[in-house]
Amino acid sequence: MIDPYNYVREAISNGESLLSLCCGIGNELGGLNTQEVTAVDIAPQYLAEVHKACPRVNTVCSDSLVYIKKQPANSVDVISNIDGIEHLTKQAGLELIEQMKRVCRKKILLFTPEGYVRNEPHNAWGIEGANEFQIHKSGWKVKELEGLGFKLIARDSGISQHNEPYFTLMFVYEK
Repeated sequence: MIDPYNYVREAISNGESLLSLCCGIGNELGGLNTQEVTAVDIAPQYLAEVHKACPRVNTVCSDSLVYIKKQPANSVDVISNIDGIEHLTKQAGLELIEQMKRVCRKKILLFTPEGYVRNEPHNAWGIEGANEFQIHKSGWKVKELEGLGFKLIARDSGISQHNEPYFTLMFVYEK
């Protein structure tokens, strides 16, 4: 199984700044080699977990698209969106991608299921109160993301929470 968090850690191994959008509980944020990390998620319950595990990380409770629209161009070295874009509508996801391209200086890391994968509300990570944010609203294909300038760097199989097989995709966009 692909570990998207290792790609994030490698991308900032020289102290680059990181913006983690749709960060969830921030699995990629532990033990980072940088002091400049911002984690954005719409669910305050998830951000509370980020703060407990990584108190130095700047946490922001916001819709990721709303947040990134307010950021200056070329203001962050690396942006990660790990298992996040599929929780947005296709239109919002496309807009988020354009905003990430505008804001990042070096690299965007994007991890998502291939195509639409059903994800019913559940207490992700055993945390109650954020079920509404767990629903998948879009699916993304390799050719679609490659057409937006992303390069597929890993593809692997997985099993959904419904015991259904699917593929996971790891992409990079580099400036």
